[in-house]
Amino acid sequence: MNLPRLWRTARHLSAGQIRHRMRCRARRVAMSRFPGTVEARLKRAVDALPPPDPDAPALKEIAAVALRLQRMQFGDDPAGVVDGKFVLQNREFDFGSVDDIDWRGDFSEGDNPLRRMILSYMGYAVPLLSHGRAADLAAVADIVRSLERANGFSVPGAPGDVWNAYSASHRLINLLSALALYRKADGEKDADAETEILDHVRFCASFVARNLERDLRYNHLLKNYVALAVYAAAAGDVPDAFGDLADGIASSIGQCILPDGGHAERSPMYHALAVLDAEMLDAAGFLPPDMLTRMKTALAAMSHPDGDIALFNDSWLGEAPEARSVAGLEAGDGVVRLADTGYVRLAGGGDAVIFDCGPCGPDDNPGHAHADFLSVEASISGERFFVDPGVPTYTAGEARDVSRSAASHNGPHVAGAEPIEFWKSFRVGRRGYASELFDDRFNGIAPLWCAGAQDGYAHLDGDVRRFVGLWPGQAMLIADLWTGMPGREAASHFLVPDSWSRAAGRGPAFRNGDTLVRMSCFAGKVADAGDDMCWPRFEVERKAYRIEVTPSPGDGFRTAALWIAWGDEPAEPSPEALAGLFDTLRAC
Repeated sequence: MNLPRLWRTARHLSAGQIRHRMRCRARRVAMSRFPGTVEARLKRAVDALPPPDPDAPALKEIAAVALRLQRMQFGDDPAGVVDGKFVLQNREFDFGSVDDIDWRGDFSEGDNPLRRMILSYMGYAVPLLSHGRAADLAAVADIVRSLERANGFSVPGAPGDVWNAYSASHRLINLLSALALYRKADGEKDADAETEILDHVRFCASFVARNLERDLRYNHLLKNYVALAVYAAAAGDVPDAFGDLADGIASSIGQCILPDGGHAERSPMYHALAVLDAEMLDAAGFLPPDMLTRMKTALAAMSHPDGDIALFNDSWLGEAPEARSVAGLEAGDGVVRLADTGYVRLAGGGDAVIFDCGPCGPDDNPGHAHADFLSVEASISGERFFVDPGVPTYTAGEARDVSRSAASHNGPHVAGAEPIEFWKSFRVGRRGYASELFDDRFNGIAPLWCAGAQDGYAHLDGDVRRFVGLWPGQAMLIADLWTGMPGREAASHFLVPDSWSRAAGRGPAFRNGDTLVRMSCFAGKVADAGDDMCWPRFEVERKAYRIEVTPSPGDGFRTAALWIAWGDEPAEPSPEALAGLFDTLRAC
């Protein structure tokens, strides 16, 4: 055990988190060692819960939200499910039949249970039952029975994935939504199947109410509260066992959603999912006024002209519906600043730059963080040009470590050092911070601009700063400044997806349709560093090209200025303007 690293991680936790973490572990031990006692206690609590009504009006609104999400993940009609065929995170699994589902398999994920958990969420039941077929309803009841049979509390691993509050919350929401949609489709009645599913839902509600994830908080705890709100909406009242649900939801939303409407975990993907959670809370009557508007406005600011999210931190495409459809609006042109979240969007026409200049996540749980300080994603003529590496896996190991590293992102970094100390899949020890820089002397350099600094290399007596300027329809300037850290190599890397093809030119050049993009450096050197990979969808590899910029030396500092041009003879900044730009970066 690395005690210093453990201290650098744990020192950010609150006393309440530590207390709840110890309780959580104690409960899992009790579940494993005394499963009959724990289950009997939960069943007694179930008897006190009012039964949910699949025909409740609020539940129908909630089910419509769930259907949008689950259609995105499982398609309009995942009929193969009735034969034991599932698509889980972009991989197909055929178990032969529902009775032969291998709930405890490793699903090619090593120590990470993500697919095992998604299988247990039962999101596929939502679009499946929306068609109103009696055979599907019977199959879902069989799947519930199969899960219960294979995942008793004493089964090794089950309390950690299938029977944790996060999985049970998803399952509760999805099964109730699926039944509501089945009723709406006038499906043939099958009282036995519905009773079996509703009994499991009631057990999940009792389990979640007694195991709220107050240790992890953020998207996990919010999902717990959404599940309880959905159950209350279906039951027509808040059960006494749920405590003061309204206060709990308000507290969780206040923790997750920042004043500018962004998500505290700084993941555009989790933010999009949180918007859907908020829509469910709104339908259940628990959402504060104007919250959805703020959240949707922030989501639009974290999106590209193609209508979907930037992939900062743990984010990938296809987990949530397209951001444009979730938000119902677009950010438009100009400069949009999410001051609390730490993102800035510059946009004009079909061009946009999204700049990460904020914290990597909340200090007490930055598990979804990547070292993408001062990183950019950019679209040119409506097509993504600079892209984030994405997420190849949640499994601890080299692939996870590399994908989270500074060198894998489109930001300035130094060799052999990280601004964030990652360990295991979701642990963070020492971490730096980024912030936006403001100075009137930046005005006039570019029509649209933003700048930021990060101190993740303070332990090496250095820091890094970046200016980003956008000339819509013409060009982009990315200027980087490194101070201190003598003897360490510095660079900025950029990933270009294979939707662009290499083109001839004195420097790196790429073409997409009629758009030709050329790169050159006013300070430092730029080179095409060869083929690389990115993962815009979870675990789905896609070819990309890596561009490397190395800085020019200075007296105690190093500089690089990358010019990316695609318009007709864009006006380049003068040497005097560039010198003033770097002077301002140093002075900020």
